[in-house]
Amino acid sequence: MARLREAVAVGADGSAESMEAVRWAASEAVSRGAALRVVTGAGRWAATATAADGGADSWPQENVRAAARVASDAWPQLEVREEVVGEGPVKVLLRAAEESEVLVIGSRALGAFTGFAVGSVGLSVIAHVRAPVVAVRSHDGAESGSAAPVVVGVDLGHSYDPVLGFAFEAAGRRGTGVRVAHAWNVESLYSYPSALPSPPVVSKVERRVGQELEEALRPWLRKFPRVPVERAVAMGGAAPFLLDASTGGSLLVVGRRLRGHPFPTRIGPVTHAALHHAQCPVAVVPHE
Repeated sequence: MARLREAVAVGADGSAESMEAVRWAASEAVSRGAALRVVTGAGRWAATATAADGGADSWPQENVRAAARVASDAWPQLEVREEVVGEGPVKVLLRAAEESEVLVIGSRALGAFTGFAVGSVGLSVIAHVRAPVVAVRSHDGAESGSAAPVVVGVDLGHSYDPVLGFAFEAAGRRGTGVRVAHAWNVESLYSYPSALPSPPVVSKVERRVGQELEEALRPWLRKFPRVPVERAVAMGGAAPFLLDASTGGSLLVVGRRLRGHPFPTRIGPVTHAALHHAQCPVAVVPHE
């Protein structure tokens, strides 16, 4: 199937987590002026399977129809497409992601301190797909159009344009700002991990990091001149700093490196931490 450039896809399995994802995805689709694709995998059930009485819908059809009603009730003007596919959930979600602008999945909240869990299906999809995926917790309660800033983690050592592009475009649609977070360290400059960095070295690296970050942001500042930008830069571990910087954000955008072979797949430690502990929806953007 050709890629549906004007569609947001969301997985629906009847759970509370997927319904929250549907609400978020519907708001995202409206902000993009796109259609919403509500998809589910019927597994061994045929997409046209019906109950024994011959007239009722099968449970996959019921799940999709209920999710579509949730989206339509919230956004009557939204075009909603219902899709039940006779394959497993991972295959269905992978295909939906590749055919749409973005895929939205639900995640189970574990609490304010432990974050939330992305199940095996979600992790498999995120690890393999080459399109952006947004994980939404069941108690996030925030719409895609929230006025809180979009937070983006930038790794200056790898390709960052797709990640920055996703964040700036999301902020532009929301009419909000971008908080750019980057953590750095000087340990790689020393032969021994226990070496204490000297203040002059720290200052030199800090200036260089600041310059590199401004160079990375320059084209996006020109393209989105009305989007306020906040820089959050610190020396230390990337994962804890990024999680702290995402506090109060409407969306956390992180990257995932694409590798030249399908196996083994890795999400990366920082992105993995974001998916399990961030207190807002997390968008994972693949990049070379």
